[in-house]
Amino acid sequence: MLDLIIFSLAWFVAGAINNLAGFGAAMVAMPILTIVLPMETAVVSAMPIIVMLNVQMAWAYRHNIPWSALRSVVIGGVVGVVAGLVIMETVPEGALKLTMGVFLVLYGMYSFFQSDHAGQMQKHSFWGAVAGFFSTLLGALFSFNGPPLAVYVTAGGWEQKKAKGLLGACFVLSGITILIGQVVSGAVTMETLRYSAIGVPAVLAGGGIGIFASRFVAQAVYRRIILMVIMTAGLSVIYSCL
Repeated sequence: MLDLIIFSLAWFVAGAINNLAGFGAAMVAMPILTIVLPMETAVVSAMPIIVMLNVQMAWAYRHNIPWSALRSVVIGGVVGVVAGLVIMETVPEGALKLTMGVFLVLYGMYSFFQSDHAGQMQKHSFWGAVAGFFSTLLGALFSFNGPPLAVYVTAGGWEQKKAKGLLGACFVLSGITILIGQVVSGAVTMETLRYSAIGVPAVLAGGGIGIFASRFVAQAVYRRIILMVIMTAGLSVIYSCL
């Protein structure tokens, strides 16, 4: 019983933070879930929960989704999946994770102390494709695809509703792709589905609070929130390499 309470609370908090910042649910939930569940069960049960959370976020901001940017991200993402499969066989995992972690921390620290308009990345389809490439590349390698897209929206100075619309739509597409792969591989079991069914109501409740709280968050504050989540993600990756 206690494990189910911890499981539900972890996803509730993760949902609130995810829909406030635009990403980060897995980063918040997984360290807690692996205390009460085997890693494989935690990872597989998480995907339906994350997909539903991002459906909620994408729907809430559906009128703000920048469709042209989404197309660019998807195109880059297709290439990133292929590259991830190739790199997985040739490059040491630890080196890749450490490089990503250091980059996220340095980027977050640098951007945190810049003005809101300093060094903004142009909202060009090229950069969307680059973000999509690295997102699915890291997703294929580590199931950790949020930070590259978060870097894209902060560097481009995206208004938070457009940023969350883009992030939600991208994560729904990538999550469904990963979920299909898990089903085909036989990783999804009745046990993982049971945990998913328990986690969905909790994460949607938390996600609803995150969306509501976002109404009272100014753009400058939102930018700092997402940069803090990026830095935290980087530190967690570096820690996992030690």
